[in-house]
Amino acid sequence: MTARVAISPLAYVYDGRECLGFVLSRGRAGFEALDIEERSLGIYATQREAAAAIMRVAAARDAVSGAEQ
Repeated sequence: MTARVAISPLAYVYDGRECLGFVLSRGRAGFEALDIEERSLGIYATQREAAAAIMRVAAARDAVSGAEQ
């Protein structure tokens, strides 16, 4: 018998209370990362990799907005 892990077709990525984006399951294609404005950040092999891409984009956005102030 093999164990199966249920994968949610939609997962939100948060930093505290701020939603940074979400991950959509694309079946055999993998997982699509989308930022908070629903722009695709690409397709990744795992949910974890897709969530990490969202975190990287959010961190870069915060760094740019902090530099502008």
